[in-house]
Amino acid sequence: MNCKYHLHKKALWHCNHCDTPFCIDCCDVEPGMHAPRCLLCRNHMDSYGISDQVEPFWNKLSLFNGYPFQKNAMNFLGIFMAIAFVVGIINSFIPIWLINIALILALFSVGITYVFSVLTKVARGEFDAPSHEEVSLNNSNNMTGKVIGLYLVLIGAGILIGLSGGGTGLFIYVAAIGFFFPAMMINLGMVKDIGAAVNPSDLLRTVTGIGWPYLLLVLFVYLIGVGLEFAQNTIYFWLPEFLSYPLIYGALAFFYIMMFSMFGYVVYQYHAELGYGIDAEQIMNNENVQPIPELRTLAHADVYIQEGRFDDAEAALYETAKNPQYSAQALERLIKLNMARKNPVATVKAARAYYDQKDLFKYAPNALALYQEIDSFEPRFKPMNANARAVLIGAIRNPKLLPVVEKLTTDMHDRLGQDPDLAKALSAEAKFYAEVMNDDDKAIDLLNKLLAKFPHGSHKTEAERLLGVCMNMKQTLSPNT
Repeated sequence: MNCKYHLHKKALWHCNHCDTPFCIDCCDVEPGMHAPRCLLCRNHMDSYGISDQVEPFWNKLSLFNGYPFQKNAMNFLGIFMAIAFVVGIINSFIPIWLINIALILALFSVGITYVFSVLTKVARGEFDAPSHEEVSLNNSNNMTGKVIGLYLVLIGAGILIGLSGGGTGLFIYVAAIGFFFPAMMINLGMVKDIGAAVNPSDLLRTVTGIGWPYLLLVLFVYLIGVGLEFAQNTIYFWLPEFLSYPLIYGALAFFYIMMFSMFGYVVYQYHAELGYGIDAEQIMNNENVQPIPELRTLAHADVYIQEGRFDDAEAALYETAKNPQYSAQALERLIKLNMARKNPVATVKAARAYYDQKDLFKYAPNALALYQEIDSFEPRFKPMNANARAVLIGAIRNPKLLPVVEKLTTDMHDRLGQDPDLAKALSAEAKFYAEVMNDDDKAIDLLNKLLAKFPHGSHKTEAERLLGVCMNMKQTLSPNT
């Protein structure tokens, strides 16, 4: 479904009160909001989700493969392997199983905390690896205890199934665990509850929320597992034990970081379908959103105009016009809005602001077309500065528009005599008569007045060149006249 007000953009949010689909640019987003507000009724809106707005996870494999190579992830891997090296030495010299298990659990605790930090951070749409400080904050959820609890529940259930159902039942159970493993980790990481990771209805809700792409997710997880097993077997076969120990655990952490970044991205892509809230400001980071506040304000004005709330649209456009970079767009819309409202006073006010822009030359064709619209609506209006008149005259390349030039230049000498850009306007007028109207006499007269009134300045060289061309053309054509 597309936005009601910007038909080229997908709708991300829906206002139940107005029954209207909005793109994110049409929404009112403020820091701390759990969802944007509708511009029209100010109620919070429901998300359509962004599953069709962001790149699907199966096209982001390079992101997941490269995730462990980010600076923060590499720092973690270095620390993790150093800890594994120390644990390996201690376990070699102190073969007491209680100490050995405690050290391995401590090592796993470090890894578990980090990979779940990866999952939750990517799920928010933040694709840089978590820092040590972020991991420390995430550690408050005691994910290690929950992961151990989850595995104890799964092992206990497996033992019961094996005793009651035999080998066939155990095989089906193990296959089901493999299939639901991504859903288990997603539920555990997002809900922080073991029950959500083992409850069949919660797992099915996650699977169905993702849909058929869940099968691809299971396949990718299987391939990562195969890669991990191959890497660990290779390390164990070729390297001595004191070196293989940290590298085996390093490979384990590397592949799990890759896997959990994928899980996090799946949550980010399907957050609405899965029922997880993502802050509105995080949604605004996706590529479908205008990153510049002024452009979003212009989009808001589009909504107000189409809904007939012209005062709100005018306020939004004047607010945008405060930024010189976007003033041309905002003022042009204001002019057209006020012409549509049949308000000549407001039209002239906005038009004066538009034609007072110093960089009007950047929009010369649009400025000329807009002036012609204004002239047909309010014939008494003319830009009150020489720069604007120079830009408009310079943009005219059609002899049929001679009346426009005449109107722009009628009172130019009297009213703009002290304007520092008058020489520019006179030069544009002379160029029009020479190049468009082929009236060399008129051009020569204007150029002589220009050089007499303004003998110095940046215009001098161009004016003298054009004067020479016109005089040569006049001499060449004079025998035939």
